[in-house]
Amino acid sequence: MSPPPLSIIGAGLGGLTLARSLLKRGVPAVIYDRSASAPRHGYGMTLHASTYTPLAKVLDIDIATFRQRTAVDAAMRGSGTIDPTHLGQAHKDSFRANRQKLELLLREGLDIRWEHQLNHISPSPSSLTLHFSNTTTLTVPHLIASDGPHSRARLSLLPTITPAVHPTIALNGKRRIPLPLYTTLYAPLLSNKNFISLRTGPNNALLTIQVNDHEPAKERVSISWIYSRARLGDHDPLHRPDRPNSGAEDIPEQFYEEIRNLEPLDGPFKDVFDTEKLKNERVLSWLMRTVEVPLQDLKAAGEKGVWFIGDAVHAEPILGGEGANAAITDGVELGEWIAEHGVEGMWKWYEGRWEEWRRGVERSKQVLAEMHSVGKASL
Repeated sequence: MSPPPLSIIGAGLGGLTLARSLLKRGVPAVIYDRSASAPRHGYGMTLHASTYTPLAKVLDIDIATFRQRTAVDAAMRGSGTIDPTHLGQAHKDSFRANRQKLELLLREGLDIRWEHQLNHISPSPSSLTLHFSNTTTLTVPHLIASDGPHSRARLSLLPTITPAVHPTIALNGKRRIPLPLYTTLYAPLLSNKNFISLRTGPNNALLTIQVNDHEPAKERVSISWIYSRARLGDHDPLHRPDRPNSGAEDIPEQFYEEIRNLEPLDGPFKDVFDTEKLKNERVLSWLMRTVEVPLQDLKAAGEKGVWFIGDAVHAEPILGGEGANAAITDGVELGEWIAEHGVEGMWKWYEGRWEEWRRGVERSKQVLAEMHSVGKASL
């Protein structure tokens, strides 16, 4: 008799990679995710060779094909080349991938149950009952939770573990640039880099522009921008660590004042960081969050049959963090472990990974602080 499929919560990078790693080894899995199946996450991110090399092996494709299928400039026959001197841990073999393209690649061949948002877990001595928002329930012996920094699985079993918010201001938006404008104004700086930054203004702000995707059929290029800086004192109107998730689009007027007060900008920065344009666009306020879970708490949850990977257990901030790479690594390595040792032995896998998770979170906090330290030289 075939073993029952392993249940995974979250169809993000960690959950998808884990399911593909298991699939390669003949271990069935089902992913439950709160979202609809429509494509999402159409933004660029940096992948390192230490991440994508083992992932390409899981997917049974060569590295050149992997980059061609996922790079932000793949439509232009690019391979996501970046300038390795930008902040973070990028190096000459790192590249910019479009997350949506990567997720679509990872989904191939998987059993994903969409519109299944986990509400809570009811553990019993021999099983777990999963309660979903669509009123369905599911009883399983084990669960792998990869449902992000606001993990409902973690909240259900470890309610005292909550994300920590760090004193960095970050606002973000997207824009589609007509191809003629991109070619004349943006391409001279972004070609073969896909990512540019500038430090400027009275608040030592860091301005970032990055390519998300080339859309030649629509004659446009999708970009993202980020405005970030350190918190200014204890009463900074742009630092709202206690805001609800629904408050991400409530942008204080102070942000637009700061944009007006930037030093004169040139080229793409002048075009993007234009107050009137920004006021007519969707702007999001990001919180720089980390999650750290003591090893003994993870063991306690594991004894009930629930195990965590990715941002659900070691979230790193969007800026300065390597959360995507870490989640993919979790998925690749845990799939190998389960195929060889089974779910029952996952505590030993935790012991081997936990210290690396801890170091990764600490490193990300340090990088975030260094990115926005007062007096930082211009990039």
